[in-house]
Amino acid sequence: MLIEIFSIDCKLLSGNINSVIFPGSDGSFQVLKDHAPIVSTLKKGKITIEGEVSLEDNVPEKFYNLKKDKKMTSLEIESGLMEMKKNSIKVLID
Repeated sequence: MLIEIFSIDCKLLSGNINSVIFPGSDGSFQVLKDHAPIVSTLKKGKITIEGEVSLEDNVPEKFYNLKKDKKMTSLEIESGLMEMKKNSIKVLID
């Protein structure tokens, strides 16, 4: 499944992933391949991604307290919005 994460002014990262955990406004939730379409607001917390993602060239790793290794990536957010449909996830974060 494809994920793309954007800030207000640029694309931060993208990649093919296995799962992602979001800090939803009503509690944390996980999204896996073939998940039903969903749109959710996000609250302050950590997005945790399992799978291969690529950082855009202009994004320093300390931006959003980003931590990345071969299989896991996490970043801290203040708030945001996510949409999942047809195995494609788009996320806009503060």
